[in-house]
Amino acid sequence: MIDLRFLPEFIWHTGDRAWNERKDELGNVTKVTMPDFYKISVNTSITCITGQYVMVGVVSPKDEAGEVDMERKVMVFVKCKVLPIIP
Repeated sequence: MIDLRFLPEFIWHTGDRAWNERKDELGNVTKVTMPDFYKISVNTSITCITGQYVMVGVVSPKDEAGEVDMERKVMVFVKCKVLPIIP
């Protein structure tokens, strides 16, 4: 048996957002943009048997409008395995 605590995260760059826009007295426009990221994560701890797969979570990501899209799913699996350490 293996006790495992982990926090898998999936992060996407979804574009850039204009944070500030300024025009000076000569008409030059200065734009400051900031990146937008979308993150989904599963914070969990499990007890598993070595060599077996376990589904640890299912997350419904958001759609283009920012609403949770129940039609799409991200399924998170883990396989625990004890590896020998050879000195």
